[in-house]
Amino acid sequence: MKHTLLLASTGALVGLLSAFVGLPALVERILWAIIYVLWVFYALRVNLEMPVRRLAFTSTMAALLASSAQVLFMEQYKANNPWYADFFESNSVQELATDLLVRGIAFGVVCGVVVGLLVRWRQGSQAD
Repeated sequence: MKHTLLLASTGALVGLLSAFVGLPALVERILWAIIYVLWVFYALRVNLEMPVRRLAFTSTMAALLASSAQVLFMEQYKANNPWYADFFESNSVQELATDLLVRGIAFGVVCGVVVGLLVRWRQGSQAD
């Protein structure tokens, strides 16, 4: 459980950064990629059991925390991310909040499964 809490907290960090500092899409993707690479090293170091299931859940939680922070601080998020102005103007606040949460959850599930499979593969090749 402590691994899940530790890794999922990175999502809150990304969400708060994007809300209060502003992260262009490319920068946010690069940040997530760096975080997930660090997750792989961490999971291999602690020899995480059931890595696909655990990392899919953890990644979903991280993405949910990130998107929840963006929704919770919507006004700051809009002000600090002007490159999304067209998207903000074309959607109501409720649609925007729903979209952020749904995209975050989907992103978290997909990335978590990929990272989990990578960790499981590396664990298998280290055992040989």
